[in-house]
Amino acid sequence: MLEDINALTEGELLQWIKSSVKTGSNIFSHGYQGHTYIYKDKGHHLIIKAPMGWGPGKLIRSVMLRNEYRAYSRLSEVRGVPRCYGLLDGCYLVLEYIDGVPIRRAQITDRDMFFETLLHLIKALHTAGVAHGDLKKKDNILVIEGRTPCVIDFGAAIARKQGFAPLNHYLYNVARKFDFNAWVKLKYERRLKNMTDEDMEYYDRTVIEKVARRIKQIYLKFKSAFY
Repeated sequence: MLEDINALTEGELLQWIKSSVKTGSNIFSHGYQGHTYIYKDKGHHLIIKAPMGWGPGKLIRSVMLRNEYRAYSRLSEVRGVPRCYGLLDGCYLVLEYIDGVPIRRAQITDRDMFFETLLHLIKALHTAGVAHGDLKKKDNILVIEGRTPCVIDFGAAIARKQGFAPLNHYLYNVARKFDFNAWVKLKYERRLKNMTDEDMEYYDRTVIEKVARRIKQIYLKFKSAFY
């Protein structure tokens, strides 16, 4: 069900989506969840995420999109994330289009101010009970007009459950650490020796990250020895 999209009916948008999926048109990008389509008409500029494939693969991607929708549902009051208009037909995620540049390609006018704002945004996500978990992927942070951060793509997000849910709470806390660690690495461009004492408080590598780093080191040694 769509929320507050004037002059655009669910039926119209659903017909447009199904036509785009069928013809392979209006594709904006590709991701592990499926294709992302861009819609621009009747005064609206939207991003629609649709699961691709068939059978079990499509089912899994649909579940991931529903998880992303639940994350966005908690973030409606948080500035710095796209507005979510709903999950159309149970599988098409409809989002506000953000005119920004991925941080890996962006020219940031004031880095200190930008990363301070991004830190406040990450904390706001956590206050809302959502940990992004994949901010290390630089396409997931957009820079608007060279100065304002926007976090997108909550497909891997963990929403903290209420009550007794030990596994969920563990995964949520790990994802929170991922978010802060990614922020530090991005701010210092992986030159961690330059961290201030204040920012060092946000950096706490998880066991998963330590193991992943060790595996990468072993792989690089193996590659340099045989190639």
